[in-house]
Formats: sequence, structure tokens, C-alpha cells
Amino acid sequence: MTDLAQSNVAAGRVLVVDDEEAIREIVASMLVEAGFECREATSGLEALRLLESGERFDLMLCDLIMNGLDGVALLERTKIAYPDMPVVIGSAVQDVSVILACLRHGAYDYLLYPFNGPEELVDVVGRALEDQRSKQEHRAYVSRLETRVAELTERLRVETS
Repeated sequence: MTDLAQSNVAAGRVLVVDDEEAIREIVASMLVEAGFECREATSGLEALRLLESGERFDLMLCDLIMNGLDGVALLERTKIAYPDMPVVIGSAVQDVSVILACLRHGAYDYLLYPFNGPEELVDVVGRALEDQRSKQEHRAYVSRLETRVAELTERLRVETS
């Protein structure tokens, strides 16, 4: 096991979407080497089919420019159907307005290609998954608190009746 995999406590299932086979395979292999489980999709439409099949993914990393359904359109559709799943957009496009548009549409982050080695990729994916887990834990905590408050309120109501 590599140092990356050993240090990656937030491993999860990642859907890697890119219509360029070489890039898709390199990204997926870096993530697998770091301890993530990866599934690859060759297009935005294939990614949607995988998501709609019920297969569970913790994060989607997709290319910005793809034939058919591009990264922004895939991001928009994904955030509607799976609002809790972080989406990271990866692209060589360095236009600030494009980057901001992706973030406004709900992207967790925008990763510039070529990135500075596997560490950068693993760090972004790991942070996104850790943030997702923290949000889930917070929602569960709030839910438990609400339940406890409701129980105590009901008990108080009964005792004062």
C-alpha cells in the first residue's frame, strides 16, 4: 500500500467521467492507487445512466468539455438528483468565468489539468469526501437533537397536564 493510500482515511467510491480514455484511466488509476474504488464513464450520458441505475457513488469527478452532455450540464443534472454527492470538475480550461460558473452550479471544486501529481488529486477528492461525511454527521446529530427535544417537550407537556 502506498503512503497516499495509508494516509487517505476518507476513501470512497468515485465515478470518473471523461471522454478521453487516457485521461480517464490515469485519473482512475491514481485514485485506485490511493485507496479509492473507481468506476469510469466515457460520457456524461453514461454517467447519468450509472447514477440512475442505483449504483452508489460518494463523489463524481468529471471533465468539463465532453461530447454530448458536457461537464456543466452533467453537474446541473447531478446536483438536482443527488444534491449531497460532491462533484469535482477537472479541466485544462483556465478561464475564471468558467471556473466560477462551475462553482455556482454546485461543483465542490475545480481541478486544473494537468494537476501537480497524484497528491493534488487525492487531496481534493479526500477533502470533498471528508466534507460530505461531516455534513452527514451534522445532519444526523441535528436529527437526534430534534428527536430528543420533541421527546422532552412531550414529557413536559404530559407532566404539566
